[in-house]
Amino acid sequence: MKKLLTWSIFGVKHYMNLVVVSNLTCNEGLFFRYVTMISKEELELDVLVEAKQEEIDAYYKTLRSKGWMDFVDDFVEPEWKIEGIRLDTELNYPMTIKTSSISCENALNLTGQIKSLSKVF
Repeated sequence: MKKLLTWSIFGVKHYMNLVVVSNLTCNEGLFFRYVTMISKEELELDVLVEAKQEEIDAYYKTLRSKGWMDFVDDFVEPEWKIEGIRLDTELNYPMTIKTSSISCENALNLTGQIKSLSKVF
């Protein structure tokens, strides 16, 4: 992962994370890849997939085999409570976008919400 803070000409630039709960990654993977591409390339967010320790290898293998890992920086465990914008099925953290899936019907809406929340910081 990148440093939490870095200096720029105009002051401190904060790095922000997009944390995607693991069960949202494999529904329609190409749209997961689209959302992570916009988040990583356009918004310069670090993209993290949150999974239980015993599930990380399985999600990594699945995402890697289908080519959906291009814009994912790392896997994290829920216990680490990583801050950032979250795509989740529940509203347990601040800055969470609640969704039941990442699909063709909501990919543009999700990226729009992520863009809006990324401007908060």
